[in-house]
Amino acid sequence: MTSLIRDKDQAARFIYRATFGPKPGDVQRLVNMGETAWFEEQFNLPRVSQRQLTEQFSYSSGDNINEVSRMSAWWSCVIEGDDQLRQRMAYALSQVVVVSRFGGPDPQALAEYYDLLLDHAFGNFRDLLKAVTLSPAMGRYLTLEGSRKANPRKNSFPDENYAREVMQLFSVGLWRLENDGMASLDANGNRIPNYSQEDVEQLARVFTGWRRRSYFQPMYAVANRHDHDEKVVLGQVFPAGQTSEQDLEQAIDMLFEHRNTPMFISTLLIQRLTISNPRREYVRRVANTFKNNGQGVRGDLKAVLKAILLDDDVLAGRAMADYQQTGNGARNFGKVKEPVIAMANLVRALQLKSNDPSRWWDFPATQGNFGQAPLQATSVFNFYEPDYAPKGELTDKQLYGPEFAILSMDVVRRISNRMWAVVVAGNEVEPKRWSWNRTEFKQAVADHEGYIALVNERVFAGLMSPKLADFLRTMLAELTAKRYGPDRQVLDTLFAVQCSPEFRCQE
Repeated sequence: MTSLIRDKDQAARFIYRATFGPKPGDVQRLVNMGETAWFEEQFNLPRVSQRQLTEQFSYSSGDNINEVSRMSAWWSCVIEGDDQLRQRMAYALSQVVVVSRFGGPDPQALAEYYDLLLDHAFGNFRDLLKAVTLSPAMGRYLTLEGSRKANPRKNSFPDENYAREVMQLFSVGLWRLENDGMASLDANGNRIPNYSQEDVEQLARVFTGWRRRSYFQPMYAVANRHDHDEKVVLGQVFPAGQTSEQDLEQAIDMLFEHRNTPMFISTLLIQRLTISNPRREYVRRVANTFKNNGQGVRGDLKAVLKAILLDDDVLAGRAMADYQQTGNGARNFGKVKEPVIAMANLVRALQLKSNDPSRWWDFPATQGNFGQAPLQATSVFNFYEPDYAPKGELTDKQLYGPEFAILSMDVVRRISNRMWAVVVAGNEVEPKRWSWNRTEFKQAVADHEGYIALVNERVFAGLMSPKLADFLRTMLAELTAKRYGPDRQVLDTLFAVQCSPEFRCQE
């Protein structure tokens, strides 16, 4: 089979989208083996349990299980794990079917929930949606746990929280979409809602009767807490007399088979993995793969992943035109990297190592310094909404830049400080909790062209622009003229590089 990835530049861009960043040798290895073999290898790699690793780090450090241990486990897998595609997909899913520590689940429960996402990352979306619905962490977070049939005498009614969010955020979306992901409009030019408040109330009745034994097994049904009367949701009748399990299966089928779900979920995954402003044709192609993987299967996430990462638009660098017009706008291609992904890119490029065999620590104080951390969103709407755009050119041209919502001035300052901490961690005299060997960089810096080539290969996987290379030439000449030594030159140039828009954005 002919490879779609034809050169090192395409391979490098692919690796940035499909993983948490290339390590030395990753790009050439992809070129040599081709994307088909690469996918098969990634699909077959075993996953590491985040819960088990969280517990291991806690026990070996003599601590109670806490968020530091959980985040340490997450960073360990992201930095050192071979199953990079599974890790990147699970992180994307964690921002679609959101559970957060800011809502009740404890660190072990959150780690168990992340394992659920890892387990279903290459599975079927229907199975994922059912597992998420019965997850005790989700039950606690969106208060489905304990929801029971109405008791008007006590003014008690089923909890609507999960019923609303599973439609709005986890499956069909708020507005009806065309096959290309664009909003459908009525005769007056208004968007068309997918559901009503009545649908939310009826679906809340469907989801009554579920309880939690522990955080480590799915919730179970309690018959006398379930509403067994007839319900009607999205025009579909749920017959009277059905059990909690029967109502649940019908509800999952209804949401999974809904005409909107392929376009809504495909667009969210595209934005998390490749570009912020996909063309309509790109969304349509991925959504069609969601509908049918080529063998009559709907919701095959392996097929959807391949479709997202290997689409013609992605390989050719095409994005939506300004003002959401047809055609394409190459200038609009790419996306701003989320802060934790930018950090992971740098850490993997420099091959940072933990100096503590018991953990990676909370590397480095993730939520406080990056404005985000896995399963720590401040609301079920994630760290940002998919149609967010900062004021200015993006808003004026009706384009999206979701990740900009994180990047306050304070967060940008903190990110740069954390990046600097990584760069200087190469100090062999005073090793910190983590370190990297910068000998190769120090030996190369006297030869400016050779050093620029090394930085290009290690930090940009060969994608550095001529403009940034010229900037480094000027900077190196100035540092040399000031008689700064090799160590200072390496530190200053690497810090400048990580601050560059080129490094902080994904092509």
